[in-house]
Amino acid sequence: MELTALRYFVTLAKELHFRKAAEKLNMTQAPLSIAIKKLEEELGCALFERSSRFVRLTPAGEFFLREAQWVLLRAQKARENLEQFLSGTLLRLSVGYNELALNTVLPGFLACCNRELPPGALDLRELETAEQIQALEEGSLDVGFMRPYGFELGSLRSRVVHREKYVLAIPPGHKLAGRKQITQEMLSRQDVILFTRDVNPVLFDLLCAKMSVSDTGKPNFKQSARTKRSMLAMVRAGLGVALLPESCLRSAEPSFAVACAAFELPTVEIMAVWNPEKVPSRLEKILDRSFP
Repeated sequence: MELTALRYFVTLAKELHFRKAAEKLNMTQAPLSIAIKKLEEELGCALFERSSRFVRLTPAGEFFLREAQWVLLRAQKARENLEQFLSGTLLRLSVGYNELALNTVLPGFLACCNRELPPGALDLRELETAEQIQALEEGSLDVGFMRPYGFELGSLRSRVVHREKYVLAIPPGHKLAGRKQITQEMLSRQDVILFTRDVNPVLFDLLCAKMSVSDTGKPNFKQSARTKRSMLAMVRAGLGVALLPESCLRSAEPSFAVACAAFELPTVEIMAVWNPEKVPSRLEKILDRSFP
């Protein structure tokens, strides 16, 4: 299977019109039709439904589109990596990050990249931890800033670039608002807001256990959110107390009450993670300068 055939397929899948796709590919319709038919014969299935009025993807075509796009992305990345290897420079750097990294370590790292790399070299992608790890393993991401607590990093290399603690954000007027420290007993049967469990099941379950005195002394984990901003909005609406990294409350309204936990919680750690087999050594030098 040739990359050219995949490029023809992806272009037609986006245009869903042979003439428009052929124009984008700087070719005529006839060779495009022949190439698509040959690809379908090679795969043993129809990728498109065709009539005089429409062209549309079959279910197999929809599935194969994702795979073909990934292959083309990897091929482009491989070429860029080779250019970087031959020149000894980083021509492009794909950076993954989560919300917490964006509010803490990422700006300093990007400022260093802007000094070290050519203009337009940065490709920024906000991704969950699991998505970043997969992209790093596949080679479509060069470095990720994440909190990989409970995730297996395998052969990926990492270093801690930021540490902080959890605090509790308490809405105005809440009965816990005057407390400087909150015990597990105080949280019993209180509405508590956490991140959505599928973001990090291991960490979610651990935090729930740490905040519970017993099966009968659990908080009411009624609300969850995918972002820290959403969690703060829920606190603002009076939906409960939120457990958040301390840095998330630096820009919050002064009306929020902030309390420390009087019980053990894991440290919030942000790590820089990269695949040493797929990126040039210059990345590590940039990390050294950014996080001495």
